[in-house]
Amino acid sequence: MTQRRPRLSADDPVAGEPAAGGTGEVPDDVTAAVERVLSAAALLWSRADQGLEPAVSPIQLRAVEAIARFGRPNLGRLAEELGAIPSSTSRLCDRLEAAGLVVRESALADRREIIVRLSKQGERLYSELTGRRRAAVREVLAQLTPASRGRLLDALTEFDLARERQDGSTEALGSRTA
Repeated sequence: MTQRRPRLSADDPVAGEPAAGGTGEVPDDVTAAVERVLSAAALLWSRADQGLEPAVSPIQLRAVEAIARFGRPNLGRLAEELGAIPSSTSRLCDRLEAAGLVVRESALADRREIIVRLSKQGERLYSELTGRRRAAVREVLAQLTPASRGRLLDALTEFDLARERQDGSTEALGSRTA
């Protein structure tokens, strides 16, 4: 996926520089608006998650998504991504394996290391989840004008770049592959 960089006008700050006078302060109304949109997006996604077969809990969905992003993470990496301890992650994988969504394997380099990957059923679930979420977002975006969608894309791209700078991350949102 090619990431689109925002169009910068002469009035826009240079990437990496704080906005408006170098203070970096953000008005409360802007913060509140972003919070409302992120909350609405989370609700939109949550609704898209309902009715998946097999039925899975939110933490199980997070695990399926993490495994899809990383391909074949070991249990330690998956636990780190989920913000959980390895023993809890192992029990979570027990449930996902019993549901037929993941397969655990020993790593080739170190047979003590456990690798987790999505099963065919897990891949189908992830594909359905992604399709539902994209359809839900697409329905909302269809109500915007093309110019508004372009501005939104620019703003979201700049938001992601700011997040990368803050996190010291080099990974853009959506740049991981499943």
